[in-house]
Amino acid sequence: MDAIANISLKIDGVEVMVPDGLTILEAARQNGIHIPTLCHHPALSAWGGCRLCMVEVDGASRLVAGCVTPVRKGMDVVTSNERIIEARRIILEFLFAERNHYCMFCAVSGDCELQDLAYEYQMDHLTVPPLNQEFPVDTSHDDMVMDHNRCILCGRCVRACRELVGDSVLDFQNRGGQSLITVDVSGQLGGSTCVSCGACLQVCPTGAIFDRYRTHYAVKGKSKDWVSKESYCPQCGLLCPTVSVVRRNSLLRIEGQMPGREPDRGQLCHKGRFDPIKTTGPRLTEPLVRGDDGAWQKSTWAAALDRIAGGLEDVRKNNGPQALFGLISSCCSNEELTQFQQFITTCWPEGYLDTLDGRHFRTLVGAGSLIPEVPWATMLEADFILQVGVISSQSHPIITSLTRRAIMEKKTKVAVIGPENPIGPWASFHLPASHEELLLTVNAICIKINPDLSTDPAKGTLSHVGTKGFADFIKLIEDAEKALIIIGEALTETGDSAVIKRLVDLARFKSRGSSAPPRLIILKPAGNSAAAWSLGMAARQSARNQLKGGLICATGEDGWDPALIGTPSNLDFLAVLAPYFSETLARQASVLLPIPTWMEVDGTYAFADGSGSRFKRRVLTPPPGVGPVEETLTALSGRISMNPGQPD
Repeated sequence: MDAIANISLKIDGVEVMVPDGLTILEAARQNGIHIPTLCHHPALSAWGGCRLCMVEVDGASRLVAGCVTPVRKGMDVVTSNERIIEARRIILEFLFAERNHYCMFCAVSGDCELQDLAYEYQMDHLTVPPLNQEFPVDTSHDDMVMDHNRCILCGRCVRACRELVGDSVLDFQNRGGQSLITVDVSGQLGGSTCVSCGACLQVCPTGAIFDRYRTHYAVKGKSKDWVSKESYCPQCGLLCPTVSVVRRNSLLRIEGQMPGREPDRGQLCHKGRFDPIKTTGPRLTEPLVRGDDGAWQKSTWAAALDRIAGGLEDVRKNNGPQALFGLISSCCSNEELTQFQQFITTCWPEGYLDTLDGRHFRTLVGAGSLIPEVPWATMLEADFILQVGVISSQSHPIITSLTRRAIMEKKTKVAVIGPENPIGPWASFHLPASHEELLLTVNAICIKINPDLSTDPAKGTLSHVGTKGFADFIKLIEDAEKALIIIGEALTETGDSAVIKRLVDLARFKSRGSSAPPRLIILKPAGNSAAAWSLGMAARQSARNQLKGGLICATGEDGWDPALIGTPSNLDFLAVLAPYFSETLARQASVLLPIPTWMEVDGTYAFADGSGSRFKRRVLTPPPGVGPVEETLTALSGRISMNPGQPD
């Protein structure tokens, strides 16, 4: 690829050298020259709608928009003079007059780009009469509010929805002074096809779209009082970069790093932007021990740890060491997983060790000891994507976003097999096979592609096999040169390894002749499942009837899984480490110990595809007295080690 040549031009009388192909705005910002904008955002395409970036070029009488005008050799640009300043001030006046921009009543006052420009151009009053129109306020969404009275129609949200998220939820409607941002053709955010990623909220320059869970940040001081901390979101294993806004250890908001890396471009999903702000229950800040009357009582750490050591020792004496178990969430960091594994294998090596999503791992093991994957970032390189058992809108929303963008930008064909269709009408083909029909369906596909791929004796009839639609679907797979298969957690949780083995064989067949791994991605149910499984923590199934007591390390989002250790009522003793009081786990627990949330710990997390890992820095400090998981396990192991021996 040829290097981009530099060209020379003048900006405000200063000669600068910039790469050819830049806009005037980009050239100015590269050289530290300020040009105001409202509709422009570095993560989005240039639009030229607000005209605040107007500059003078070569002394011409007509001002041009700097964000859409490319530079050329010898160009003479003036970014600020009396004529330009007056034009910008008039534009600002019209924007303030068109809608309700009474800053003192706005939640984002002090953090608003429109307000900042009004101060910059000393606009302390209006010389034009306000229209005083009343526009609707949409409060139907669980996470966001859209106030059309604060909207300046900059189009940022529309472009962010389309270009970053690969969706088309937002658009313009009406003309002139009645123009509005519409949702799914005159609908509301609540109940729409909005995926709650919040990209529109992040790029909005005013208070037109704001977070309904943290509107109080308006009284938490302004941006000069805030601290921005860069980190990563470990919730689904894609490890998207984040910027958390914090003041006095209070989380005000979470944003993506825009403009960001490819292919996610700095967006976040609801799991990384909104869910951490919501509380999943009362916060545990000190140990709780169940009293003789069944009520929870506050306890000292020493007494709670002694209670756990004694309760587990009683289980060991009465039922043997094989009756003890340890379960940990795969949302925990590598360091927490390793420490927990060492704790269990040291204190009761005969006991049972597993992760809360271990059944998914054992399904994959049944399909082969090692299933190679390609990095998830290669999704946009595929010309055909086959999703089987994927519910990515819930577990991996960014995967759904990348799939839609592959369709929009690369004309990629996408087919979906499974009870749910996570991408809706965007799919070229959807085969709504139930869990019971998946093996038959995948088997039929393999036979059509290559009879040698299927040796499964499963028999049955499928109504879609033999139809023209099914034939078109097979042709999509046959014609694809870079086919990618995505296996979802709805498939791995069934325990049916045969379906996965067929899909792995199909991926290898489509990759024949290539030295690269088969184009296959396996979506894991938890953020750090890849690391937990690589440690071998979920290698064997439990003997549920034998388990009588143990320890669970949860993150607050984990539920009870009867498939692992049976029903809670069968247990004699259970201790739980968790950041929040969980009604589900507390129903049978005897002791609850507080631990930090993932926002409050430093730790390493693996990518979902196993391609590497990243160190995530904490952005909050845990409550006083709440120490890291490693510290709690170390203190507990010291007490348990004093009680070795065989059952009496």
